[in-house]
Order: sequence, then structure tokens, then C-alpha cells
Amino acid sequence: MKTLFASLAVTAALAAPSFALAQDTVKIGIALSQTGNLADSANHYWRGVELWRDDVNARGGLLGKKVEFVVYDDRSDPATSARLYERLITNDNVDLLISTIGSAQTATATAVAEKHKRVMINGGGASESIQTRGFKYIFQTAARISAYVDGIEPMMKKYQVKSMAFVSRDYSAARDMEKVVKEQAKKNNVEMVMDEYFPSGNVDFSSQIARARQSKPDLWVSVGYPNEAIEMTRQFRASNYTPKIFVHNGVAQEDYLKAAGKDAEGAIGMSLYEPTLKTPGNAEFVKNFEARYKYAPGYYSSFGYVAVTVLEAAVKKAGSFDQEKLREVLTTMKMDTVMGKHEVDPKTGMQLGIRGLLVQVQNGKREIVWPEELKTAEAKLPLPGAER
Repeated sequence: MKTLFASLAVTAALAAPSFALAQDTVKIGIALSQTGNLADSANHYWRGVELWRDDVNARGGLLGKKVEFVVYDDRSDPATSARLYERLITNDNVDLLISTIGSAQTATATAVAEKHKRVMINGGGASESIQTRGFKYIFQTAARISAYVDGIEPMMKKYQVKSMAFVSRDYSAARDMEKVVKEQAKKNNVEMVMDEYFPSGNVDFSSQIARARQSKPDLWVSVGYPNEAIEMTRQFRASNYTPKIFVHNGVAQEDYLKAAGKDAEGAIGMSLYEPTLKTPGNAEFVKNFEARYKYAPGYYSSFGYVAVTVLEAAVKKAGSFDQEKLREVLTTMKMDTVMGKHEVDPKTGMQLGIRGLLVQVQNGKREIVWPEELKTAEAKLPLPGAER
């Protein structure tokens, strides 16, 4: 990863001046988290973008122009992200903009784009608050945050959940998600026995595990990143504690499977994309991704890929890189993507079409266990050895 991101930074620095002179090149700007806590996730996101870039250039480019990316490292920091998008717009004079991954950084980046009346594809910011600020130039291809928890309520009903714990890294997207989960719990008479946030960088979950051992929640739901899901799983094992149902969005990432190993069995991930989805173009995307990167894409990679494929479709439909024409097209454009149906609210640009999935680790791989019409296996719950 370090080699990849180092080459990206060098490419961006060296290429920007020559791009400005090249009439046959279209520049797309992105501030990517090459360092910091989002670097691993951003690496997967970039690979989806990179795959598209090489494919579209092999097909003759975008409106006949070669696609080049100007890439900077936002260091997983919202203030840095804002400064870099200002630079991309005012110094590098990029033609098009794609957001970074992560809601906090995307929130600041989109504010800069809106200020300059520049269209930005929000490919990595799931927080619904990003899209509810009255902005006119920001269009969300990432699934809105509530889509992540689409499957939690059906799970509550199917497994007669009476109590639950919500343990999350403290960031805006998680708080959006918590609101939805609390509404689901209230509606289904599920008691919230633990509702707690932990700061970025926390790697010790012993206190939460101790409280869960006392309260014995039927369902443990966590929101955060794969490294946190990995640490939770390791500490469950080390403390000889097993939740009846353990759900974490990080479980849906390949990093989790590799690091957690056999301890991952039975864990459930909140996912927005799986390689097994029967969506238009997905089989080809998976085939090409695996051939290049030697593993199957997860939803961070699909986020990146969908962002640029939607952008490509909008540019083609507009027949131009003109920002007002693109804004007009993106306001009402609907299309199939590898994640599902792309559609935004015309007033807010918020994603409406993508639906969440629940996946469970079974025999070392992710199986879709919800929704019913897309499942590839039955869920195996509660987990063996769970606290009673």
C-alpha cells in the first residue's frame, strides 16, 4: 500500500503542470486518505477508481479525452481535506471532482466544492447530514447511512431480540446510524442495555465486554472500521466472551477475514456490496478486479468504482464537462450499478436507490443472509458458546 500511495503522490505532483497544457486530457481531482486511520479503507476505494480509469482509457477516454487523476493525501483529516480540495479547484484547475472516503472528510470537501459551484460525486461519505445542507452540486453515490442498518430490524424480529448493545467509534456517520437503530429498537420493544461511543484510536474494549457479560444483550451492534472489528473479535476470544449475535460493518471487509481468521466465524457484517450480487456488470467488475489485485472486491472498492461509473454516465449524457450541465443531469439521472440502483433525491442529492445487506462469515467466507431475495445462505444464529 505504501508503494502504491507513494507513487500516487509523485504522479500528482509531477503531472499537474503538464495536464494543464494537454488539451486531450481530462483531470479528475481527489484527496485520498493515504495515511491515517482511513488509509486501509481508502486503498480499497482507490483500486475501484483505478480499475475504472484504466478501463475507460482503454475504451478511448471520457468524451475522447484521456483520464488522469490528481491525487493528494488528506491524512484522514477533515481540515486537510478541505484545504486540498481548495487547491485542486483553484491551483490544479481539475475538470471533475470525486470525494474522498469517510464522512468527516467528505463533509468538509463538499462544502468547498459547493462554495465554488463545482459538481462533486460523493462516493465515500455515507452520512446523511452531508446531503441535508441545502447544497446543489453534491451528488451521493455512496449509500446513505441508514442503508447500512436496513437488516437490523428484520433480524430483531426473526431472532426475537429482547436486548441489545450499541458500541461505536465516535464519528458523524455512526451517530446517524445510531438514531435509526434506536428507532428500530423502540419499535420492536428491544431494550438498549449499552449505548456507548469510543474515541478514534481506541483498541481496548475490555470495559464494554465486561458490561456486556453482566447485561447479556441478545444483539451487539458496532459501527466503525475493520481494524476495530478485528480488535473486538480478538478480545472477545481472549476474554472467553461470545455475543449471541455480533454485527459490525467492518466484518464485511476482506481485511477482517484475513486478520480474524477462524475467530471470524459467525460474525455478521453490514454490507452494501458483495461480489456475489447479481447486478448488471458486477460479474465483469469482480473478474477484472480479482485478476488485477488477487482478491475479491469489498464495498469500499465498489464505492470507488460506482462513483466514477456514475460520473462517466453523467458526462456522456451531458456531452460536456460543463458544471451546470452535469448538475442538471445528475439531479434526475437513474441507472444500474454494480451495487444496485442509483437514484438521488432531486432536492438534496442524497442516495435513495442502494439497499443494505447483512453477511455472515461461514466457513471462512462471507455469505449474504439478508435480504431474503438475495441471500446465498441461511444465517447460523445464535453463535455457539454465546452468553446465556
